Formats: sequence, structure tokens, C-alpha cells
Amino acid sequence: MGEVLKRYKGGKFLGYYVRYYENGKRKVLATKQATHAEARRMLQAIEGRIARGLAGLDEPAPPAPILQELVDRFLVEYSRPKMHDLADYRRHARSALLRVLPLIGKRPADGIRSLDIAKVRDELGQHYAAASVRLSLTFLRAVFSWAIKIGVLTGQNPCRGVEMPKGRALLEYLSQEEASQLLTYAQEHAPDLYPMIAMALLTGLRKGELFGLRWRDIDFKGRRIDVERSYCNVTKGGTARHLRLPAALEPILVAWRKRCPSTSEALVFPVVRRGGIINMGREQDMLGLPQLIAAAGCPALERAWHALRHTFASHFVMSGGSILALQKILGHSDIKMTIVYAHLAPDYLGTEMDRVRFGVSKH
Repeated sequence: MGEVLKRYKGGKFLGYYVRYYENGKRKVLATKQATHAEARRMLQAIEGRIARGLAGLDEPAPPAPILQELVDRFLVEYSRPKMHDLADYRRHARSALLRVLPLIGKRPADGIRSLDIAKVRDELGQHYAAASVRLSLTFLRAVFSWAIKIGVLTGQNPCRGVEMPKGRALLEYLSQEEASQLLTYAQEHAPDLYPMIAMALLTGLRKGELFGLRWRDIDFKGRRIDVERSYCNVTKGGTARHLRLPAALEPILVAWRKRCPSTSEALVFPVVRRGGIINMGREQDMLGLPQLIAAAGCPALERAWHALRHTFASHFVMSGGSILALQKILGHSDIKMTIVYAHLAPDYLGTEMDRVRFGVSKH
């Protein structure tokens, strides 16, 4: 009769092992199973093979899943005891991994190597910002680590040792003149995109929040904007926020509402696609903004739509706006995310270095 053993080394749990007898010889085997129950089932399978005279013969192992199947399972089964918001984690993981799956999603997961991951990194780098690529690779590494831990895959994580793309500049934003130049050009040459650009520059909303905005979220009488979602999901910060409708934006939206394409959700900024299909924008939709920025004579921006958000935040602070107020406007869950704009404040460290004088008089 065999048994399941727990093995430790230096106080660290190594895993479950099974001990059984074959032809009178005792054998010990690492199960690579996540739970005692799974290890027990493996032991029963081994003893069943021995009883059927199949000792020494391995039954064909089930084929490894393709990466798409592994990701689907990860998004349903993966969890950690101390995870604060599992639904939010899975939502962000799904969004990040969707960038990877078109490239290697149909490949058997056990056949993916570090060189393949490096190629994915380079391919994504041609279409997404470095931060987005790093996030996708981080979640992909978590998928492989989880699969190895539960015994679906064996060997080394192929993401291990793959160099992450270097980060971009801290902030990229348009100057006051460049932002005005872009708005003027868009109003004349891209009138259907002009309202969305204006709203991004005047409110700092994320692209997903702009795409998810509905007309019922804008209260013209009460001069309020309710930011309740990003695309079809909750906002990135996880909570809704309520903003004052800027006076300069109101007439732009009033005029746009008369021309806005109709959708079942009454989206403020629906996307008209080929064949006349109208629906919500997607993460990869740029709507020609980078080309429009170039045509307007403005400098190229690595993340065009997010740079409009940076433009709002940067000029808000440079105009004397409060960092705490900006945190609420942008929907940052942590003030550390907003502090990156602090150096733009007109009085940033202005007189701070004069606080220490050691009795030295001013002249």
C-alpha cells in the first residue's frame, strides 16, 4: 500500500511525493500536484497500472493545452489568498493577455520557448507602449508559473530571463499652443473626432472612459459628468467619479449630440466601422489620432490618447491646480500616481530651500 508524503527542505515546502512498491522495490516519485487529494489520485492511478500488469509502462500523457486554453483556465481558476480584488485582477489580466493571444495563442503551451516570448515582445512593441508590453508579459509569466505549479506544464517558465522593454519618458504632453493647434485643426479637418479630442484635453478622461461614456452620463443642466465605466467595465480605479462639465466643453458636446451616430446604449463617442457598423471603440482603436497630430504640426506622441490625458493633468497643475484635486479628477486610487505631475506646479519647491538658513541673514 503506497502513501502520499510531504517533503520539506530548510523549512520550505517542496511538494507532494508518493511512495509505492513495484516488483518488491520501494519507489518515491515527485507528483508535482498542487494538493494532497490530487497527489492521492495520482498514487491510485500508479497502483492501478501496477495491478493491471502495466508496471514500467507509462500510459500516454494527455496533450498539453494550447496557450489560449491555458489562459482561459487561468482567468477562471487562478487566485491568491491575499488578493484584494480578484475580479479586477482577472479583468486586467484578460485585457493584457488579449494582446498576446493573436500571436501565439494557438501554439501548444509546452512548446513555447524564451525565444518565442522575445519575438512576442518585439512584435507588441511595434503597436503598444513599453508599459503595456511589460504588463502583458508579466501576466503571461504568471500564467506559465501557475500552470507549472499545478502540474499542467513541466520545465522552466519560458518568460524567465526574457528582457523587458525599456520604459518611455516619464510624461509626454502637448504645450498650450500645440493643444490649441490640434483642436483648431481637428475642428476643421476631423469634425467627427474633434468632440472626443476636446473632451480628452478638457477633462483628462482615459480613452476607455471616453468610449464607455453615454449621453445619460452627461447632465447639461446640472453641469456634471458621471464617469462610471471604462469600455463596458468599471473604471480603472474601480469606482465611479463625478466631474464638473467644463464650460468650454459644453457647446461642443451640445452641437455634437445633434450629429452623433445612434447606438443602442446612446454612446457619446461611438465608432463607425467599415460597412457602416457602429459600435463601441476598442483598446486598439486609435481613430487616426497619431496621423491627425502629425498633420496639425504637433510633435509625435508615443501614446497619443493617453498623452491628451497627460496634457490636461500637466496644464491643470501648471495653472495652480491642487494635486489632491487632480487625483480625484483623474480617478487615481493612489496619490503616488498623481505626484508625477507635482514638479510642474508653479511653486514647486519655490521657497523650500530657503527654510534652512542657520542664522544667515537675507540680503
